Amino acid sequence: MRLYGFVFLIVSIEAKHRTKYCDVVSTDPTKHCYVKEILTSIAHSPNQLSVDRTTNTLYFSFDFGQGEYVPAILNIESKNISVLKGVKDAFAIANDPTTGEMYFGGSHGIYKYNAPNRSLQRLNINNLDIWWLFVKKRIYFIKFPSLSAFYYENKTIRSVPELKKDIVHQFVMDKEDNIFFINGTGLFGIKHDDNKPVLLRDHPRFLGIATDMNGYVHVCSEDGIFIVTKVIQKVKKVINVQGVLGITFDSANNIIYSDSHEIIRLVPMARDNYYIQHDHRYDKD
Repeated sequence: MRLYGFVFLIVSIEAKHRTKYCDVVSTDPTKHCYVKEILTSIAHSPNQLSVDRTTNTLYFSFDFGQGEYVPAILNIESKNISVLKGVKDAFAIANDPTTGEMYFGGSHGIYKYNAPNRSLQRLNINNLDIWWLFVKKRIYFIKFPSLSAFYYENKTIRSVPELKKDIVHQFVMDKEDNIFFINGTGLFGIKHDDNKPVLLRDHPRFLGIATDMNGYVHVCSEDGIFIVTKVIQKVKKVINVQGVLGITFDSANNIIYSDSHEIIRLVPMARDNYYIQHDHRYDKD
């Protein structure tokens, strides 16, 4: 009996060395557990993040002081971080998945950045203060302070017809070109063959929205991350984490999110390769 206990102790110690604690338990049936990987710590974390998936490089902007936002470049694997010079007050960030080019928007308009060539170009658009950017065939943006949605094409600016009557904080398109947007009222969906917004969920207060590599829409709030399964059907919380400000996805489709002081990647683990640390403080007598 003593020998059995000794063997069990050795096995337990070995298991600890080859497994990891489950930091976040997910309700997603395909990914049950995530381990948190801190990519960087920053005093004022951003709520707009974007990844160039061709190089697995994260772009974000942070408050440099006195309300000016500066874009930063972070190599996800090496954790090396640098500041992109030449862009003035860039608050909004988006990636063109077809070219890998990055776009930055703020109080001085829109800039296009080509990383391999290290070329930076300011688009010839005047009197624009950009709140949000999204790129899919066209450059879509939200103007500040009106919070109205427009797109830029062939040096011309036009309003997005489906969003013409709405106040929009952020919006994306899924793989079928359905539009999803958030504002102070909640999360809305618009089918690609219809112009009528449908309220999908009015709580909690959604702070960020993004599409993953498969075109599925995710939204985040201060108490978790949600996935939109289908338009006008279901919005389901899949990850229960606190204080999420913004989200994006890396080249392996892993979730990256920001909170008030960190940018974190959630790395999924197989069920047989993790265990959940139990906190006995919550045991009942």
